Amino acid sequence: MRKIQLISMVVLLVGFAQVWAGGAPGKVIGATTTNSWLAYSLASQDSFTFVDLRSLEEYNEGHVPGAKHLDYNDLTEQSLAAIVDKKSRVVLYCSGVNSELAGWASQKALDWGWQNGYVFYYRTGINEWVQSGLSVEK
Repeated sequence: MRKIQLISMVVLLVGFAQVWAGGAPGKVIGATTTNSWLAYSLASQDSFTFVDLRSLEEYNEGHVPGAKHLDYNDLTEQSLAAIVDKKSRVVLYCSGVNSELAGWASQKALDWGWQNGYVFYYRTGINEWVQSGLSVEK
């Protein structure tokens, strides 16, 4: 019995540690995780819509060229659908691995019916984009 209690406590503490740690999940099941170089190649294709989930101030400081802005506070099924059709490819990003916004938004898009294989989770976000020497649009 004590062993079960101990195991339960460890599982609970690990769960809390993951919540407290924050940050971007490693992957989102059903979404394709991208890095900056893959994102760069996708950005040059008309069939991909990039959605920047950061605040408007951050977006205006510089974003992936051609990216649409949708503040994560305003993310709903309807607001995302106004930017990109459910049958279109969408690349969701935020600042990078210290933020969980793109992972959360990718999961929401899948939950709302965006097709498996059409949701791209740009985990490393704009921070890695800039660190990679890629240009931004203001």
